[in-house]
Amino acid sequence: MKYAIISDIHGNRFALEKALELIEKENVEKILCLGDIVGIGTRSDDCVKMIMALGDKLICVRGNHEERCLFGVPEYIHDGLHKMSTEDIAQEHWISDHVSEESKAFLRELPAERIIELEGIKIAMTHYPLKEDGTYNTFYHYASKDELVELFKRYDATINLFGHTHISRVRVDDDKIYVNPGTLGTTDFKDYGTYGILSINDGKYSYVEKSFTYDLQSALDDYDIMNPPKKDHMRDKFFGYKR
Repeated sequence: MKYAIISDIHGNRFALEKALELIEKENVEKILCLGDIVGIGTRSDDCVKMIMALGDKLICVRGNHEERCLFGVPEYIHDGLHKMSTEDIAQEHWISDHVSEESKAFLRELPAERIIELEGIKIAMTHYPLKEDGTYNTFYHYASKDELVELFKRYDATINLFGHTHISRVRVDDDKIYVNPGTLGTTDFKDYGTYGILSINDGKYSYVEKSFTYDLQSALDDYDIMNPPKKDHMRDKFFGYKR
């Protein structure tokens, strides 16, 4: 059977619509979402509702942007290295104000991590690996094999799924695999989004990265329509676009 792996949608309705259209053609059994449905982009509420509409086909965890939307903006992020500015906080409040109570109720029910079993294989799902106390582990933009083993050791799963870094990658270590599907909703100086297809058959598994193009110009123009506080910064940092 096949399973779609998506992450870091970040309020990009234009990208999510296209990705779900393509995933539908894959005839997948489930869609595994690794969080950060909201934030950065202009249409967080639309994206949450599209994810909600997947119903029983969805298995989902929340990300750090859901936590900001629901529980407030932290003073520091990125392992305490970046202090949130007044402009950063205004942007996060704008996102939260544009997410409906119905959507927030759905997000509140999402766990930060899941251990599931698909066809007899144990799978860990998290936006980024957590410590025992529920806080995020040390952030590695591109973790080494040893760092991945350390980050995921408490899960003791065969397939380890995570997002957050916006970098798509697959790392195999003995009998374990570590998969990040990359960012579906922010191009990060590319002109495409990414997701993945996990196939499991008779106890064996494989993973294929998928890239796709979508109406990126509409996503960029939507910043002017919706007018969030840091629209120019968001377009530049997460899409490599300048007016």
